[in-house]
Amino acid sequence: MRRLRHMLLLATPLVLAGCSASQSKPTALDDAAWDQAMAAGRDSFELGRYTVAVSQYRKAANLALVRDDGSAVAEAGYDLAVSQLAANAPADALQTTQATRQAVQLRGGGEQFSLDLVEAASHYRLGHYGQALPLASHAMLSPDTGVAARAALVLGLAADAQGDQAGLQSAASYLSTLKAPLSVTQQADRAEIQARVLRKSNPALAEQQAEDAASLRQSEGSYHDMVRALALAARIAASQGDQAKARVLWARAAQSAAAQSGALNRVDAQTLAHGALTKGNAIPPEDDAQAWARNAGSVVLRPFDKETGTP
Repeated sequence: MRRLRHMLLLATPLVLAGCSASQSKPTALDDAAWDQAMAAGRDSFELGRYTVAVSQYRKAANLALVRDDGSAVAEAGYDLAVSQLAANAPADALQTTQATRQAVQLRGGGEQFSLDLVEAASHYRLGHYGQALPLASHAMLSPDTGVAARAALVLGLAADAQGDQAGLQSAASYLSTLKAPLSVTQQADRAEIQARVLRKSNPALAEQQAEDAASLRQSEGSYHDMVRALALAARIAASQGDQAKARVLWARAAQSAAAQSGALNRVDAQTLAHGALTKGNAIPPEDDAQAWARNAGSVVLRPFDKETGTP
């Protein structure tokens, strides 16, 4: 089944962005309608039109209920929750994952590691770190390495936010065992989690790892994740007393976050993106940009915004 697999995560807004597998073949009129809604949802998601994707996947989920198809419910419900996260609606995504899990279980479905992953991501976005941890840990048991690896990132981020060193180390250990060749995303995930592990024991190496993670995120167009890595590097630089470098890193993170959350990029089809301006990525919250700008000391968040020139 074709699903939105790859997760793009940011410190407060956590998002999953889409990829693919194979598409189910329609076998009857209702199957064709389900397939059409799923295809429309994927197309909309890939264009960054998240609200449209949500509408299409909701339609597909209801069609799956009509035909009492647990597998179709699982697929449509998962993609609906992913799209809700991308639309910065983690509470809705959490509700969707829980409803999907219940509907699948009623129809005899088994383990749903991908739902564990999205539910963990939703809790993390909402700041429910303690609730994210067991779900992410369970999702790491998935036989799908892509799901398990992204779950390790969620685990590491939630554990770090919770001050759970054992959880953080568990995430780092899993990511260190991934076999080559690693995707750019996996390389970046590994570098970022390792930076979080090392930031007290070896801050110089940790800072370099965080900057490496930011560079890798930039190369694949994962700008949401990139600013989180820049902010991490800034915190580490500040902890070492290099305030000048920290201010530069804070400023870079703040301006990117502000640009991603600007009015231009709230238009579905123009959301800043995974690889191009026409594909979707997360929108960092305004609070992050403002906080990072304060840390930078003095930086114009939107230097090219002629309407406001917001500092």
